[in-house]
Amino acid sequence: MRLDVIFSPGEIVPAEIAGRTAVIIDVLRASTSIVEALAAGAKAIYPVPSVDDAARLAHSLGRQSVLLAGERRRLPIQGFDLGNSPAEFSSERVAGKTLIMSTTNGTGVFGQAAAAERVLVAALSNLSAVVDELVRTAAEPVLLCSGRERQFALEDAVCAGMLAGRLCAVGQGPWTMNDAALAAMALAERFGTPQELFPITEAGRAIADVGLDDDLSFCAQLDRHRVVPVFQDRHITAAPATLENQHSHAVHP
Repeated sequence: MRLDVIFSPGEIVPAEIAGRTAVIIDVLRASTSIVEALAAGAKAIYPVPSVDDAARLAHSLGRQSVLLAGERRRLPIQGFDLGNSPAEFSSERVAGKTLIMSTTNGTGVFGQAAAAERVLVAALSNLSAVVDELVRTAAEPVLLCSGRERQFALEDAVCAGMLAGRLCAVGQGPWTMNDAALAAMALAERFGTPQELFPITEAGRAIADVGLDDDLSFCAQLDRHRVVPVFQDRHITAAPATLENQHSHAVHP
C-alpha cells in the first residue's frame, strides 16, 4: 500500500494523486477552523482561493444565507463575518449555516486536489478520526501540506508525519512511502509536541505578531473532535458516519 506526503502546493502533480484519497492539511489554521466549524454544526463550507471568488459565490448563493470567513496576512478580511481563528467557529455563530472561506494558504489547495478520488481535511483536532477513516476505506492516501505562501511549513509537515505514523501503527500496510513521508515521520519524532513547536515556526510567529497567540494553543489540541471533513462538489461537509460520535475521542499509539 502506498502512503505519500507532498510538502507544498507547488509540488502537487495531478497524475500522482489521481484516483487516490487526498488529505489536505493546514493546521495553522484553515483545516483546524474547518474541523471546528463542522463540529459546531455548520452545514457546509465552500473553500475559495480569493476574496473576489468569495464575493461572487456569496452573491450567487444569496448573501443573507451565508457567512463569509477568512483572512489575509493573518487578520480577518474587511467585510467578512468571521476570521480564521478556530475559536470563532462556535455553535452560536455557525450552527446550521453555510460558510464561504478564503484563506492565504489552505483554501487554495482544494482546487489542486481535483484529480483525487476523495478529498479529506485533517488537523491535529481530528487526527484520530481521519486515521480511522483512512483505515476503514483501505485508502492509499497522499497527504497534501498547504505550506506557507506555497513553501514548506514545518507545522504541516509534522502533522502529516503524525498522521503517517499512526497509519503505520494501526493501518493495513505494509506501506511504501515517498521520501517526503519518511521525512515527515522523522520530523514528527523530532518536533511532535505542537504546544512547543507552533510558537517557533514562521507561521506561528506571524500569528503571534498580530496578537492571536491563543490560536496556536487552540490548534495544538489533539483529537478534540470525531469529525471527518469531506470535500465534494465544491463544498466541504462532515462525513455522515462521524456525526453521531463527533465528541468521542479515539486514542492511537
